[in-house]
Amino acid sequence: MKIYNVFIVAGPLHIMNSIEAIEYFKTKNNILLILYTDNKKQLNQMKKLLKFIDWHRIEYIPLPQKSIDKIIFSKNIYHSLKFIKKNKIDKLFVGEYRSDHVNHIVNSLKDEEVYLLDDGLAQIDYHKEMAWQPYRVKVRRLIYSFLLYKLNRIKYTFFTVFDIDNEKVIKNNYSFFKRYIDKKDITQSVYFIGQPLVELGIMSEDNYKNELTKIISFYGKKKFVYILHRRQDEKYIRKLSIKLKFEYREFENMIELEMINSKTVPSDFATFYSTAIVTLPQFIEESKYRVFRSQNRCFNKKFIDKILTSYKEFEKIGLRVELL
Repeated sequence: MKIYNVFIVAGPLHIMNSIEAIEYFKTKNNILLILYTDNKKQLNQMKKLLKFIDWHRIEYIPLPQKSIDKIIFSKNIYHSLKFIKKNKIDKLFVGEYRSDHVNHIVNSLKDEEVYLLDDGLAQIDYHKEMAWQPYRVKVRRLIYSFLLYKLNRIKYTFFTVFDIDNEKVIKNNYSFFKRYIDKKDITQSVYFIGQPLVELGIMSEDNYKNELTKIISFYGKKKFVYILHRRQDEKYIRKLSIKLKFEYREFENMIELEMINSKTVPSDFATFYSTAIVTLPQFIEESKYRVFRSQNRCFNKKFIDKILTSYKEFEKIGLRVELL
C-alpha cells in the first residue's frame, strides 16, 4: 500500500503554503485537491503556482454553488476520494477550516494528522469562529447531516506565520520561496494592496473613496500604484483612479509571487488590512510596510469586531498602524 500526503486547497495562498509545507515536512507522493468556483482569476492564480512542485496527482473539485449541487456534493466527492481512500495517508493539509464542504472531505478521509495552512487573517479568529454557532449555521449543518455530510470537529496543528494561543503551532518561514529572491532595485513608489471591501459590503463606495484619498495624501508626491484584488470591480477602481489621479495594476499572479519575480520593488507597501502585508516582509525586507485603520464609523457594524482583531494582530507583530 502506497503512502500519500493530501493537500486540500481553495485559493492561491493555500497552494503557496502547501508548497512551503512540502518543503518543511519533506513529504513525498503529494496529492493536491483544488476546490474551485466560477472565479476564473482565482483559479488561474492557483494554476500558476503548480509548476513549483512535481505533484503526484492533481484533482479539480467544483464547489457547489446551487442548492441542487449541494445535495449531490457528498456523493460526488466520494468518487473523487475513492483512489485516496484505498491507500494510506500520512499527513493531511487543509487551507479552509470554516467550510462545511472541506470539513466533510477531511472527516471522510479520517486522517490522524491534520494540518491547517494559513488562509489569510482568518486563522487569528479561529477560536471565535469555532465558538460562534448562530442559528442559521446550526440549521444549515442539520440539513447537511441529512445529506450525509460528516461534520465532526477537527483537531488541527497550525502551519502558520501567526502565533495562535492554546494551539499547537509550527512556524512557516517561507524558506522555499525565499530561494527565488534576487537583489531588487527599489523605486520611490507606493503599492497599495486593494481589497474588495465595497464588493463585500464592508465599506460604502463613498467611504472607500474618502479613505483612499487620505492615504494618497499621506504619501505626498510619491507615485501611488493601486494593486487590484482579484475579486474587485475593475470598472469601479478605474473610475476612482481617474478621479483621484492614481495608477492601478492587476497582477496575473498573487502579489507575493509578482514581487519575488520582479527586478524592482516599491519603497512602500500599504493596505487597509490585507494578509499580504504580513507575508510580503518575508520576501522583501527593504521596503516599508504600513496598514491604515479607518474610524469604526466607516465600516459596516457587523464586520467591526473581525477588523479590530486584524489590527491588534498587526500591532502585535510590529507593523505600523496609521489611524485615518
